[in-house]
Amino acid sequence: MWVTAVHDQEMEVTNFEEGSLKWRIDIIISSRDLSRILEPVICLEFNLDSGERQSVEMPVSKFHSLRHSIALLLKEMETVNQRLASIKSAT
Repeated sequence: MWVTAVHDQEMEVTNFEEGSLKWRIDIIISSRDLSRILEPVICLEFNLDSGERQSVEMPVSKFHSLRHSIALLLKEMETVNQRLASIKSAT
């Protein structure tokens, strides 16, 4: 999995180290709350450089919304970088 980070107007692409991200999909097949039955949940666990673990759980619909937002943001960052490059080359 690739992550793009911005540092001082430069893009840096880094690769997650093996084991730094774990994921699973949970499907609830029985619940007292009938609205949650068979609603898949995405579970992500990040192992940070500090040694700390952060976990996130979200419904599939929210994951798709987040994924879409990140894709739009990355596209916008690419457009801004292209514009900056064209401004720098014009000067």
